[in-house]
Amino acid sequence: MPIKALPSMEHTFTLSVKGSETGRHFDGTFKYKRPNIRTQAEIAKTAAILDGGLANLDEDTKFLNAMLARLKHTIIEHPEWWAKEDYGYELYDVNVLFELYKECDKFEKDWFEKVWSEEAAEDVKASPAPKKQGKRKNA
Repeated sequence: MPIKALPSMEHTFTLSVKGSETGRHFDGTFKYKRPNIRTQAEIAKTAAILDGGLANLDEDTKFLNAMLARLKHTIIEHPEWWAKEDYGYELYDVNVLFELYKECDKFEKDWFEKVWSEEAAEDVKASPAPKKQGKRKNA
């Protein structure tokens, strides 16, 4: 099977959301880049630091820390307010983080769908059609 070109590893999108706690409007254009192995390691280290080594940390806080770590290392272009809010750490409005994270997660899912659905379609085209089986005679 020939090697095919992969879809872009980057996704540019615009976010416009009203903060659920402050009522502040957050607008801007972001560029997300899929994490390579090095970036995945950085994400894991940052999340571990945020978790503080606490084994009994509640699941909501662990998820929030994982989300913050992922966004910090995968958003490569952003509006000025994102940097001023220390890449989400200084926000009061968690819904802003969720909206940003959802957009990145959707890109990841769509990317995998493009890569693997095309491969699956190629596999189907390349495989021979199943043979029809005739009626079995009772012996």
